[in-house]
Amino acid sequence: MKSEQCQAIILSTLNYGESDRIVSLFTLEHGRLRGFAKSARASRKRFGGQLEPANRLAVTLSLREDGLSRIERVEQSNCYPELRERLESLALALYACELVEALTPEGHPLPRLFRLLSTLFEHLAGQSGSPTDRRFFEMNLLNILGYRPVLDTAALQPLSDCLKTGSFGRVRFTDTELETAGRLLDREIAGHCSRPLKSLTFLEDLAGY
Repeated sequence: MKSEQCQAIILSTLNYGESDRIVSLFTLEHGRLRGFAKSARASRKRFGGQLEPANRLAVTLSLREDGLSRIERVEQSNCYPELRERLESLALALYACELVEALTPEGHPLPRLFRLLSTLFEHLAGQSGSPTDRRFFEMNLLNILGYRPVLDTAALQPLSDCLKTGSFGRVRFTDTELETAGRLLDREIAGHCSRPLKSLTFLEDLAGY
């Protein structure tokens, strides 16, 4: 196995055995990968408690073309502590991570999506997440993955506008437009997901989602 340093966003983690952890990574260089972090729950020196969803890290991996890559060590890049101080922001970040994990193929680089996810976290670190932020992210994610829905009514014009800027907070929806866009995006996403998203219940339990 060759060793390589990658820029990675932690999508999810699963405790394994007494102290190990299996980590779903979304890397800039190789797309979504699964990594094995030996003694991750015991070693503060190598991992420092940084293998948590929505953290962006520099990760040294021993890459495998099939099966689990080995996570050798991590260096902090941006863990967005402010994001975790706002419930709405954290809920949206965790939903975005699960959505990326559910919809992306393993081992296929998607640099535009990596930048979109990073930009969402940076935005959420500065302010509470909103339903508009959710729909902006979903629309751009579907477009990047080749799942762009048909936008054939005036009420869906804001979704078209979402594809014309890379900045969260630039596009405005009326309440009616947001409701219409939500119905369309929910239907499209459900059609591409093979399982219900656990984080969606948490997100939709919050007022306004």
